Amino acid sequence: MQFSVTRISFLIQSAGRRKVHECVFLPLFLMLSASGLAAEEPGTGSPSPQSTKPGILSGRVMDESTESPLAGAMVLIQGTELGASADEEGRFTVEPVPPGIYNVRFVMMGYESRVVNTVVVNPGRTTIRVIPMKPTVLRHEGVEVTAGHFHGAKDAVVSNRSMDQEEIRTDAGSAEDIQRVVQALPAVVSGGDQENEIIVRGGMYGENLFVMDGIEIPNPNHFGMQGAGGGPVNMINNEFVRQADFYAGAFPARYGDKASSVLDISLREGNRRRRTGHATLGMSGAGLTVEGPLAGGKGSYMLSGRKSFLDLIISSTGMTSVPHYYNLQGKAVYDLDGNDQILVNGIFGDDRIHIREEDDSAYNQGTDDVVSRSRQYAAGAAWRHLFSERGYSKVTLSRTLNHWDQTAKYDVHKRFTNLSTEIEHTLRAEAVFQPSESLELAFGGAVKSIPLDLAVTWSADTLFEWDNSRTPPKITGIHETYPEYDRARHVTASKASGFGQVKFHPVRRLTALFGLRADYFDYTGKRAVDPRLGFSYALTPRSSVNLAFGRHSQSPAYVQLASHPDNRSLGYKETRQAVAGIERLFRDDLRGTVEAFYKDYRGVPVDPSEITENPYDSWDGRLVARGRGNARGVECFLQKKMSGPFHATVSYSYSVSRGVDPRNGREFDWDFDFRHVFTAIAGARWDLRGRGWYRSLNRQSWYKWVDWMLPFADQVEAAVKWRYLGGRPHTAPTYKPEYHTWIVDPATPLNAERYPVYHRLDFRLDRRYMFDGWNLVTYIDIMNVYGRENVWDYSYNSDGSKQRILQYQVFPVGGLTVEF
Repeated sequence: MQFSVTRISFLIQSAGRRKVHECVFLPLFLMLSASGLAAEEPGTGSPSPQSTKPGILSGRVMDESTESPLAGAMVLIQGTELGASADEEGRFTVEPVPPGIYNVRFVMMGYESRVVNTVVVNPGRTTIRVIPMKPTVLRHEGVEVTAGHFHGAKDAVVSNRSMDQEEIRTDAGSAEDIQRVVQALPAVVSGGDQENEIIVRGGMYGENLFVMDGIEIPNPNHFGMQGAGGGPVNMINNEFVRQADFYAGAFPARYGDKASSVLDISLREGNRRRRTGHATLGMSGAGLTVEGPLAGGKGSYMLSGRKSFLDLIISSTGMTSVPHYYNLQGKAVYDLDGNDQILVNGIFGDDRIHIREEDDSAYNQGTDDVVSRSRQYAAGAAWRHLFSERGYSKVTLSRTLNHWDQTAKYDVHKRFTNLSTEIEHTLRAEAVFQPSESLELAFGGAVKSIPLDLAVTWSADTLFEWDNSRTPPKITGIHETYPEYDRARHVTASKASGFGQVKFHPVRRLTALFGLRADYFDYTGKRAVDPRLGFSYALTPRSSVNLAFGRHSQSPAYVQLASHPDNRSLGYKETRQAVAGIERLFRDDLRGTVEAFYKDYRGVPVDPSEITENPYDSWDGRLVARGRGNARGVECFLQKKMSGPFHATVSYSYSVSRGVDPRNGREFDWDFDFRHVFTAIAGARWDLRGRGWYRSLNRQSWYKWVDWMLPFADQVEAAVKWRYLGGRPHTAPTYKPEYHTWIVDPATPLNAERYPVYHRLDFRLDRRYMFDGWNLVTYIDIMNVYGRENVWDYSYNSDGSKQRILQYQVFPVGGLTVEF
């Protein structure tokens, strides 16, 4: 049996997520109980806002490019007569605001007007929003230009989506995991329900860049896979998120060292007026968040801690393999003066699990005992300087760490171990300057110091010859021996990168971006220079044609480099991407896009033992950069924002992803060639506080006993999501009874078979109760409502049998939040 870091990571992710599944009924029960208690409160079901304290809406409006304040920007709460204008620092305050959920419109001459959806104003609390506004390319044509309810990612020409906190929180089937929310886009798939890896347009594991407030995070997940970006539970607290920008391809030059995509998460500031907080209980654990002012309102802070709850109730379940994890997150902001600001960010996670022999053997895939402990953190400080109304600079110093300590026993006396630590110290600086309305310059660079300690071993192994005519079968000889694998390396490496970008308007209605990025990795001695181009032409104030090209290079994962001395010669994996599309804003709340893409892969590392003529070869850790392939397809995306009582999204993609078999040069379907991907999402929201029947119902004494069974509250939101993926390709091995093993015969075409098609329905119900000075939110999120048996993989056993490994079946998750 051959072992690997990838295999053990898959096993840990699957077990961790399954054990969470087995105990989600505790928060579900507490959520239902809390709903019943809420019905007893006299403030519930109040027919008028006078019965609860008003809230406050405040924030800041700024230029998206230069981050300079937009003095005089108008802020209008739709459906009311409430509003305000921004002061010289771009700050605004609207008060008093009756508690509720609103759409807020922002208007400034020379900028695209914006409508921000689902702005929740809670009783006695301050809701804070930071609003970047985009200058309009049609500013001199005498027409009002609006982005409507949509706001694209910064400098994105194609293939992007921007999300806010409420969109992430209420997405059905995502359990408030930002990476799973992204998977509703037509360009994105995942490796399976058990983990949230972002795989884009025929790509692979580990090709997405995570950025949090300017800090690059290798993997923001508990039980994360080494060298990749996925895991079963995301660590980032959604309550911290202001905006998440996702780039699915041909992304700007300021991002690099990743081949496919970028998820850039901007965190909000804390409350500058008063101390507030909220407590949560859900799938990610039990948590507490507090926030408040610093130095008399010149700054703010946010702190949160979350811990898994399964170990707290283990004695009542009888379970043996329980995931333990906790995380901490914080942010502080301090204004030195009107032009200078200091930001400090940090996130820390710790997790462990012991998967014992008696667990489901199909999931364990031949292992008897697995012990895993890992921890990870990212912390940094940034200085942002607004040097004029036309530009700013930002310098960030950060440190990230990922540590794995894993042991697996298999085949009685054999053992796999992984003791690895990967650290990055990064100094990054960038600046944006806008010398004129039609010209914007951006440039910057980064240096990294990278100490690595990696130690991976697995036991020697023997492939025996068997006489199956006897009962029981007897060993008659040895066919192949495999030496012990033992790699221990300490490496201190460094990386350097720089970029420059010009955005300009060569003619009216046309926006052009030209960027150039260079990366260097001293450990391999390799460098990459990547040009990026983007064009957007406004056919009308509501329609545009978009085109982007780019080369995107990615250095090998650190665990790959440490696997064998020869891997030091590996160069950058490279994708060359071209995307063309058309975008139409049918209404302020309804937008559609159609895009075609082509993506070419070169220099992909592959295992040489998989491309030899001997199917019994073993892997000694060496990799060769002989993989290549391409992906091409068409994607359609239609989204209606929740401007009124409902929202909807429909997306579809058809794509073909093909690799080249290094054994014979023939093309084959690549691992994530699903062909058809379809997602439909719909949701609705009801405010019942002014409904006579609801007010009457709350006065009934019997109602408090049945409230938990009924979908009623002051405000109710329900959403459904249905997703379909074509069958994923895989290579069927052949069983060799004379050796009691499975092999891939050299004559077998790669990925010639497919797993059954995947589909599932998810449902989510949120209920919000408002009281004087605090409120309660409960939710239930049911994944795979109709229990579809989606196959994740097969377990191939030494006796020749094969077992299905299923993804989630019916998976209910409940939770609650108390905001105070």
